[in-house]
Amino acid sequence: MVKFNDLLNLRLRSKDKHKPKMTALAELSKEGSLSSFSGVFKPSSLNESEKENLSNILQNYKDEEKDIDVEEDLKNLIKITAEVKAITNQAVILHGERIKKAQTILKNYKEGAFTYWLMETYGNRQTPYNFLQYYDFYMDMPTNLRPQIDSMPRQAIYTLASRGGDLEKKQDIVQNYKGQSKQEILSVIRKLFPLPHDDKRQPNIADQAIATLKRLKSLFSHPLFKPDIAQKKEILDIISRLKKL
Repeated sequence: MVKFNDLLNLRLRSKDKHKPKMTALAELSKEGSLSSFSGVFKPSSLNESEKENLSNILQNYKDEEKDIDVEEDLKNLIKITAEVKAITNQAVILHGERIKKAQTILKNYKEGAFTYWLMETYGNRQTPYNFLQYYDFYMDMPTNLRPQIDSMPRQAIYTLASRGGDLEKKQDIVQNYKGQSKQEILSVIRKLFPLPHDDKRQPNIADQAIATLKRLKSLFSHPLFKPDIAQKKEILDIISRLKKL
């Protein structure tokens, strides 16, 4: 039979092994580094452009009548913003992972079961499909590039993930991301991975032109619309050219 003292000694030794870890956690808590966020999410650092935008907010809205430590506030705001982005990114991954599992289950059922589940769960198809494509793309990328994906504009990743094409080229786009704007990245993606002409996602330029003309028509009835003779002539010239289409 195991003696009580032996069990007690074993328990004490086990506690001693955990002391360094507990000490480290206590130090983190003392420094203010330990919160419910620790160990759950891994925030990526904001790029310089994002930091500058936050700095501009504080500078532009600073109340001169108050004694404010802008430098300290900026430091904390950068930390909070990085955490918020990490939460959002992780949420997309968690959604995608579960949608993938549901898709696997529903593959064994009649066609339409998965779509019906998406509608019942999310209320639409586009949002969960975006999550699923994001998740698949994320898992296809090398582990060392995943933090880079987290720092990129989400719309750019949705677009990149949805386009057919060489995975290595997509990897290059992620690898070469240096804080460019969403529009800059989307421009590169559309150039390297153009949609086929018959793709339903291809923008209908004719419809866009019609919508623009309708907006212009409403401007003509605006009380402030008072073109001079030269402006009237230019407008009529444009209308004349449109009639020849």
